[in-house]
Amino acid sequence: MKKTVLAMLAFASFAMTAQDLPAPSPFSTVEQRVGLTDFTVEYSRPGVKGREIFGELVPNGKVWRTGANKATAIEFNTPVTFAGQLVPAGKYSLFTIPNQDTWTVILNKNTELWGADGYDEKQDVLRVDVAATTTKESTETLTIDFQSINDGKAELVIRWANQMLALPIEVDVQAKAIANIKEALANSNEDDLWKVNRNAAIYYSRNNIDQKAALDYIETSLKLKADNWYAHYVHGEILFALGENKKAVKAAEKAMDIGMDEANKADKEFAYGAMLEEAIQKWSSK
Repeated sequence: MKKTVLAMLAFASFAMTAQDLPAPSPFSTVEQRVGLTDFTVEYSRPGVKGREIFGELVPNGKVWRTGANKATAIEFNTPVTFAGQLVPAGKYSLFTIPNQDTWTVILNKNTELWGADGYDEKQDVLRVDVAATTTKESTETLTIDFQSINDGKAELVIRWANQMLALPIEVDVQAKAIANIKEALANSNEDDLWKVNRNAAIYYSRNNIDQKAALDYIETSLKLKADNWYAHYVHGEILFALGENKKAVKAAEKAMDIGMDEANKADKEFAYGAMLEEAIQKWSSK
């Protein structure tokens, strides 16, 4: 009896261990921030393994899971524009319909599908045609990633075998940034409020959204904390943008005085002195 129990335990242990084997199509997660939007792609990565892929293993004109095993999923936390079409924030299955020169890219609400079984076109939130490229070099393992990331724009790139698809995506960075500013202003404690106002001023000014609003933010910041040299420099930048050159120079000179004083107390050289001198010279000459 004892031997039987031991044998059963040994078999159970072997069975549990045997389940942890290399997957033919390993699972992968891709995370990428574009602007202020966070993307996550979850997919399984099949290999070519000497097979004819498109037109054979993956038939042309039929819905494909864009990977192996469970249908590929993509999630993003703000609205996103894909090839000119706006899609609400959420998690979706990423299906494609490959063809020789053009693929149809589909985002579908059902994220629990195993492959394309049970796919229902009525659940689509996006269906857009994108040009496909035939590549000279073959990609052995299916790869999905983000390329050409620039502020609020990027491309979601799919590569496998000798095919490549680049789906243009765009996010509204400014709307999200302004919402973040308002939330931070409402929820920050008194010790941090000066910095929130300063950062809001920087964003509004350097993105040329509203220089007068930027001025209000930076002057509020200086009322809360008047001994930050960088805030005075930002004040000067905004005043210069508004055509108040003399006031801009005074703000830069104030920044220099505070910065030099801090450096002297720490027995260090003020690293930003040259930058402020350049600003003073530029703003004085206009």
